[in-house]
Formats: sequence, C-alpha cells, structure tokens
Amino acid sequence: MIEAVFFDFGGVIARLDREHTRALEEKYGLPRGGLLDALYGIPEWVEAETGRLPEEEWLRAVLRRLEEMAGRPIDGITHEWQIVWRQLDEEMLALVRRLQGRYRVGLISNSTPRLERELLEANGIAELFEVVVNSSRVGIAKPDPQIFRLAADRLGVAPQHCVHIDDLIQNVQGARQAGFQAILHRGDVPTTIAALRGLGVHV
Repeated sequence: MIEAVFFDFGGVIARLDREHTRALEEKYGLPRGGLLDALYGIPEWVEAETGRLPEEEWLRAVLRRLEEMAGRPIDGITHEWQIVWRQLDEEMLALVRRLQGRYRVGLISNSTPRLERELLEANGIAELFEVVVNSSRVGIAKPDPQIFRLAADRLGVAPQHCVHIDDLIQNVQGARQAGFQAILHRGDVPTTIAALRGLGVHV
C-alpha cells in the first residue's frame, strides 16, 4: 500500500520552457540542445549537485562551456538562462494538492542550494512538500538508491510504501533499486495519474 508520493522538480513540478531555451540558443548562436548540455553535461555539474563544488564555480564553468560553443564572449546569457525552469506545471501542482492529507508528499531533486529559496519559496509552493531532499544538501544525487532511502527515512515510511515520479528513466530505475515503486513522467499528467491509480493511489 502506498503511503508516500515523492516528486522530482525539474521536468515534473517545473516544465522546461523549451521556447525560451531555443530562443536563447538562437540569440547567442548556440547549437540546439547546447544550453542544457552546458548546464548539466559538464563534470562540474556532478560536483555541484552533490554539494562538492560551490554553485558559483559551476555557473562559471557553464558560461565557459557556452562561450566555447558560441566562439565568443556571451556574458549576458547568465541572467537569461536561469528562468528556463520557472514554468510550473499547474496540472501537476493540482495533483500534489489532491494527494495532501491522504498521503505523505515529498520532493527529491538533484539541485543546488537555490532550490528551496529561489524555486520553491519564491513560487509559493514550498509548503506543498512535507520533506524536500535536495541532492546538494545531502551529498547524494539521483539515481543513487541511497537518496531515495534517505527520503523515505525522513518521512518514517518504508521504501516499499513509497512511489517516486521522475522524468528520467535512470532515476526511476534508481528508485526501484531502493525498493520504491516509480513512475516515468513523460509530461502528460493524466497518464501519470493513471499510473498512480494502477498502484492503488487514490487520486
């Protein structure tokens, strides 16, 4: 029986603003997909998301990678890329609110320390989650099964009674290795709700 439902942030609670992302790439002469590659495809991200590298150093490395791609200085982009995850999925937030009271609800995110303040609190959604497990604060990142076990422990719920919703298959697999049920979210909330109901979750 499911007692706790955990959500990922980027790609689940927040949608990537693809139009804005592509517009930035075109504006600064970057290849398609270059922005996300610079943000999350560099070694510094692995260090930053587990709290081993200050966020500022990661951001400097992102800019260096972007300037390599563009072949020129593009300092101005640093103020513009930071809104690519600010577009919240209101349909998904409605699901979170429907689950509250009946289930324990938490968030597990690979992020930097800005998650709580600049993304959750600034958007007025911090109170929706009973527990927030931020990889940079606990020193473990998805898909490591340990981060899922830690999240379950913080709620006092056994892993087999938890479900995690994520948009990346490797994180779904990591959750399952931890003993969780897990759902791959492909951007379609009704499909994810149907998967929850298939696990016996009353939505």
